[in-house]
Amino acid sequence: MAGFNQDIIEEIRSRCDIAEIIGSYVQLKRRGSTSFTGLCPFHQEKTPSFHVDGKWQRYHCFGCGKDGDVFRFIMEHENISFPESVRQLAQRCGVILPENDDYDPGAARVNRDLKERLYKVNEEFSAFFVRFLRENPNSPAGIYLQKRGITREVADQFSIGAVPEERYFCLNYGRHLGFTDEDLLAAGICGRAEESGRIYERFTGRLTFAIRNEYGRGVGFSARSLEPKPADGRKYVNTPETMVFKKGMLLYGLPQARESVSKERKIILCEGQMDTIAMHRAGFTNAVAPLGTAFTPEQAKLIKRYADEVSIAFDSDGAGQKAFLRALEYILPLSISLKMIRIPGGKDPDELFTNGGAEAVAAAVSASVPWLEQFKTMLPGLYDMSTPVGRGQAAAFMVSLFALVRNQIELESYIREGAALLQVSEEALYAELGRQRNKERRASEMRGASSAQQKTPPPAPPAPDMPGRSAMLTLFALSVASQENAREISDLLPPEALEEGGILAQALNLLLAAAAAGEPEADTVAALNALLAEKNDSELGRFLLAPPTFSDPVKALNDSVNELLRVTRRRQYTRIAGEMRNCSDPERRLELMKQLQEVLREK
Repeated sequence: MAGFNQDIIEEIRSRCDIAEIIGSYVQLKRRGSTSFTGLCPFHQEKTPSFHVDGKWQRYHCFGCGKDGDVFRFIMEHENISFPESVRQLAQRCGVILPENDDYDPGAARVNRDLKERLYKVNEEFSAFFVRFLRENPNSPAGIYLQKRGITREVADQFSIGAVPEERYFCLNYGRHLGFTDEDLLAAGICGRAEESGRIYERFTGRLTFAIRNEYGRGVGFSARSLEPKPADGRKYVNTPETMVFKKGMLLYGLPQARESVSKERKIILCEGQMDTIAMHRAGFTNAVAPLGTAFTPEQAKLIKRYADEVSIAFDSDGAGQKAFLRALEYILPLSISLKMIRIPGGKDPDELFTNGGAEAVAAAVSASVPWLEQFKTMLPGLYDMSTPVGRGQAAAFMVSLFALVRNQIELESYIREGAALLQVSEEALYAELGRQRNKERRASEMRGASSAQQKTPPPAPPAPDMPGRSAMLTLFALSVASQENAREISDLLPPEALEEGGILAQALNLLLAAAAAGEPEADTVAALNALLAEKNDSELGRFLLAPPTFSDPVKALNDSVNELLRVTRRRQYTRIAGEMRNCSDPERRLELMKQLQEVLREK
């Protein structure tokens, strides 16, 4: 990772969906909820043997053995160095690289510790806000939720809470929990006035919606004022950008929606928290929303990881139409089926649920239409469709959206539907598409050619055949398949069993430690990719993406554990016997003899 801060690398990795990146080079077909296959770009083949896995964010070819993460793919495919792959992917996913990229392991460790501290601050305050609301049902926040029909169960499900109106309560409560003022400032619970330097509280007297990342970890809050006219004029106040709260990379409700989305591969995209909660209350538990900001490319890519179909349930006012167009801009390139949910009377999902109940919401969802249908009512409000000039402007606008589509079959279908909608020929739209692409190509050429490419470093040599490797691979595969397996293996294997074994032993040890500690899946994936980026092991990559199945997993686990224990004892026996041969101290020889007898007894 020479030359780049590890946190920067991990941020780039987290923003890049490997299936989306590789899919822009290779035609991939979905084979499971997170797995894809295609023809390998690194060797000639007729039957697909190239696999990409979204969960582990890795690829592996079962034909030629090429294997790695998103950085390795760009290096191999573009024939460039690691630093160049970092710069290319950073530009693609919108990460700004610092001018000084020197990596400081100590600083990286401090950053990781600080992130964990921020998670803890958010979780502690979320639990307190929820508890305070529950214990004060007649508070302004409690009365507001009662009027909105939000039950205690729904409030608990979404970690809705309330902040006391007492001045400096959060600051004093945080200190009571053992957090420093700097912890509270870094987490965004408090802020510091620029002129006076005085610490102030951000959420006093507000209703809070806990914001969690896709893995359920608390990262911040969205807080609603309960006053008709807030003194500061702000109806909602969000946690500011922190090390763990990146507003444009989060989707409200995703942790609650993950189970439903993973089954259906469908998402409903709402405008705000209350709309999302209303959809869940109506039975549509696959609803999510951006965080009071314009929809972003990172949020679109996050949706792509979970869903093949998105239904947009935005308001039909001007702001809602603008948000709809922004969503189109980022969703169309990702080959996601896109629909529009039309809310009767221009209402939002929350109002529709309040007035019509679950049946009204279900009727609106079932009547959703493909996104192009929305333009039948939208275009006349934007252009004079009665004149050739107006229709030409409308055509140019629609073609600018079609130009975002990367899949040729989808593009042809949209061109055909767009021509019928605009009452023009398909040839005319293709001509406009060519004109726009030529214009963009010329602009790109003027921005300059890319920097000189550097050669890819040679692949790592195949892993040596070592005692216990087969058993270790079996345990690795079982750990990948199930955290329960990993916890059981962790209980049965002593630490010394994985003292040798190279990258495989390190990877297995990482999985076992993560399972035993109950670490989030995202942290495990990041740590494993960082480890494999240092020393790639093609066989390990193969087991990661396509772990073998076992007719009797329990027997395979126990047999492999016993084999590793035998290998460990043989290694201990050889080490002790070798030391005895070179030892002239009688007392030390006696101690070594006892150790040797102990090892022999264990056999």
